[in-house]
Amino acid sequence: MEVPLTTLSWKLAWRYLRRHPKRKRLAFASVVSTAGVTLGVAALVIVMSVLGGLAEFISRSVKAVDAPIALLSDNSSPLPDDSLFIASLELLPEVSSTSPYIEGEAVARMPSRDTESGCLVRGVTGSHFRETGLDTMLIWGSPPLVQEDDLPGAVLGIYLSEDFMHSVGDTLLFFPPSAFFSSARTGVGRAVLTGSVETGLPVNDRKIVYLPLETASRMFLPGGGYTGIFVEPSVSFTLEQTVSALKRVVPDSVNVLTWQERNPALYASLQLERMGAFAAILLITLVASFNITGTIARSVVERRRDIAVLKAMGAGRQLILKVFLWEGLLVGLVGAVSGIILGLFGCWLIASTNLIQLPDVYSFHDSFPMKISFLAVFSAGGAAVLTSLLAALLPAIRASGLEPTKGLRQ
Repeated sequence: MEVPLTTLSWKLAWRYLRRHPKRKRLAFASVVSTAGVTLGVAALVIVMSVLGGLAEFISRSVKAVDAPIALLSDNSSPLPDDSLFIASLELLPEVSSTSPYIEGEAVARMPSRDTESGCLVRGVTGSHFRETGLDTMLIWGSPPLVQEDDLPGAVLGIYLSEDFMHSVGDTLLFFPPSAFFSSARTGVGRAVLTGSVETGLPVNDRKIVYLPLETASRMFLPGGGYTGIFVEPSVSFTLEQTVSALKRVVPDSVNVLTWQERNPALYASLQLERMGAFAAILLITLVASFNITGTIARSVVERRRDIAVLKAMGAGRQLILKVFLWEGLLVGLVGAVSGIILGLFGCWLIASTNLIQLPDVYSFHDSFPMKISFLAVFSAGGAAVLTSLLAALLPAIRASGLEPTKGLRQ
């Protein structure tokens, strides 16, 4: 019975990969090539998952503090206190909720502790914490609300709260810049420490102070208005779709900015991390591909006699070409599958243990953040298979062109 060329070439390739032609044992070069692909794919899976987890953690933290979208005036003047305008925004299907806010820099002082520190005061509505997810980041206490004795509550970032020794119930005085240029100390805010929030980013947790909107208005904008309006997109729409919808209805004097546009340095650093990781993994992949090329080229030299016998028996160039292409493909397939398994195991190990510990740059409570994208995982495996196949192409072409008479003389 005639054996199809594809089946014959596959069986020959599998035999060549498994056994050394002279020593009749496992071909060590094949193991090394496969291990190179495995490590490359595993490294790619782990690095992409780590960077994906970090990017998601940072974006979630930033969006909790700054919201995904903000409406800001294109000049230094505040946005008008227009309830009809805010209501019209909330009627858009792309918008889930809106939250006006007022912010400004101030010096916070706690007389009972004789302690003071610079801070960024942000006045928010009572529902702001719930709508942005900040309520889940409260370490202790409750969102800033006006207390029964008409004293507002203040929620501080975790590190700023530590500066004031977490003195819950103690009075805080907030001095905006205008208070230093007024003999009557007008605009000084007064609040009670009622909570502490940890966003995960020290740049926020060292300076942020949340106050009720009315308190911040008396401090920074006594004439009325808002610094800006935070906008939460609806779940059914993307950030870009929400931005496009807002730009169609807001006046030209109002800018619609995403969190990436308001934090360009942070976003650029995330992109730079991805580029650096991609370059490192590319080098690993290139080393693995050269190793595969060398392995198959060596296999061609070691099996010149076999190639000559096959050609003398009537095998054509196509069969010989397929044999060594199958070698590269098999190395890529085995390496990709084992690399994906090893990479997923590594992701689980990192996420469930303290195997990787970072300095105090990000705040991770339970485990290192990991985000596994199965599209990225299978893309890494597919890229490894394609690279292995391309690496085998040149040695396979050379093998198919060998003269049988030269091989038989060996």
